[in-house]
Amino acid sequence: MAVLGHIVTEYVSSVIPVSSKTVAMKMGGDVSSATVRNIMADLEEKGFIAQPHTSAGRIPTDRGYRRYVDMLRRNLHQQKAEAERLANEYHQRVNTVKDVIEKASYLISHELHNAGLAMLPAIQNFYLKRLELVKVRAQTVMAVLVTVTNAVRNYIIELDREIDQKELERISNFLNSSFEHRLMLDIRQSLKGIISGNREEDREALSMADMALNLVDGIIRDGIENEIYIDGLDFFAEEPEFKDLDTARRMMQVFSRRSELVDLFRGELPDRGLRVYIGGENSSELLKDCSLITCGYSWEGKAVGRIGVIGPRRMDYYNALRTVSCLADIISGKLEELS
Repeated sequence: MAVLGHIVTEYVSSVIPVSSKTVAMKMGGDVSSATVRNIMADLEEKGFIAQPHTSAGRIPTDRGYRRYVDMLRRNLHQQKAEAERLANEYHQRVNTVKDVIEKASYLISHELHNAGLAMLPAIQNFYLKRLELVKVRAQTVMAVLVTVTNAVRNYIIELDREIDQKELERISNFLNSSFEHRLMLDIRQSLKGIISGNREEDREALSMADMALNLVDGIIRDGIENEIYIDGLDFFAEEPEFKDLDTARRMMQVFSRRSELVDLFRGELPDRGLRVYIGGENSSELLKDCSLITCGYSWEGKAVGRIGVIGPRRMDYYNALRTVSCLADIISGKLEELS
């Protein structure tokens, strides 16, 4: 598969169909052009490469890229110096999870000159530091959540009944005093336990726990898992594959519909490993002209989010796999530090 590797790497750098003569030169002249042509004919027959024009060289197909990526993954390793260089980018002051994840999308895009993606972890994986509840309208509440990692988030929650500010203060005091430094998901489960185990005559405690559960559910439902950072669209737009107006329009639809990317990332959890989608392997028709590489990061031993890169199928897969994998490890370490 050395010939396929040379075809992929040469096409990635030149965007020009690769000839047998070019491959033979890349192989140091140890193999003749005639031998390379025979190998290329075999690769074409197997669907790994294609000839776009009669007199042109060959370009990789989706299947060819897939075989190349699979070969890379078996031999993937992150050089120590490279890993340290990326880690040093985080030596700047980062105080919140948002800082860590936002930095990741920036680094991915600037390292790989493609679109960097980074999804924030789901809010149920955060620990409560403080919660303030403010009445906005009769049945509308603004919840201001501060987590132990100093992330501050605002949520607008619609309730099924009117509530006054004094009741909201009682509920926030109850949650802050009873569940400080508790995982949001655990808080939800504890409130459900209080409700199911509460005697009917203790109506006040039951009502408070029930409303507290509605508010926590509202926060989780509208949580920061719906946020994804995207960086480097200017790099992305410079790729020759996306100069075509129809292709460019499809790509802008991808990035404007962020919820689809979030759904993809959430669907990959709790997987922590690398995933690679090449061209038609993508579930979305809008991504058929692209390759997408993703990797999970963890927090307290559990995969809680994903990062990734979107670029043309003619992507530098080796650097992309190394960079995304390395940054996922760095993010995991930074989240543990913040905890």
